Amino acid sequence: MPPPGPYRAVSLDFWFTVLYYGPGDNDRWTDDRLRLLGRLLRSRAGTPLGTAEIATAVDAVHARLRTEGRDPITVDPQPLVQSYVEYLDAELTVSPDEAGRAYSSAGLLEHPPHVNPEATELVRALNARDIPVIAITNTARRESSWQEFLRSRESPTFRAIVTSCEVGRSKPHPEIFAEASRRLGLPGGEILHVGDRWELDVEGARLAGFGSALYRGLWSRYAPGEYPETDRRLTDDPNVLRIDRLQELLAGDLLASRPR
Repeated sequence: MPPPGPYRAVSLDFWFTVLYYGPGDNDRWTDDRLRLLGRLLRSRAGTPLGTAEIATAVDAVHARLRTEGRDPITVDPQPLVQSYVEYLDAELTVSPDEAGRAYSSAGLLEHPPHVNPEATELVRALNARDIPVIAITNTARRESSWQEFLRSRESPTFRAIVTSCEVGRSKPHPEIFAEASRRLGLPGGEILHVGDRWELDVEGARLAGFGSALYRGLWSRYAPGEYPETDRRLTDDPNVLRIDRLQELLAGDLLASRPR
């Protein structure tokens, strides 16, 4: 049984819904960020810091955050970089603001993620129907970094991109969905959230009072064994809409613009 409708807005997950990465991209982005930190940080004596030393600091800071019950992707890039500075007893070669902006965007130009053409087509169709579209993503990058990246690729135009590093919470926590609801000016019950992850996107949306749809179109892009969502035992709930193409959302009366 599909979810009730019509919904007045759509929220899209980012990874493996709007964007996807190829084999090894996560490692490449980690390396890109370490190289950037090598340019942003120096010892108090003014000498460069080694990559291994910086990597150790990053791992230690992230481990400490997790012991405090905080995921690193829920921390804004600027204070995150400052934590590395403090751990290394180092100093910045640029202003804190510039360091935060640079760290937020690191790797996007060097190793850009792929844009799902289905998402581009869907967002354009919804914009034409006056149905607002927002993105909700667990990411260590700020909204401004993603909006700039998408503009450079002539990709979907989102009303907003709600990021875990700016909200301070990640999916499936209700707060990140609540922020999307606030940005749209709509109650959760009028928003359909679409994403590829069962726990994050389906259960998270339900917990926040959103409608939900499980998108399977990019599951083939997962690294083997990366996520458990392909297990049928997790996806056989008859109350969850399951789609293999994002354009399926345009059929029927599932989505409708708000009456003027």
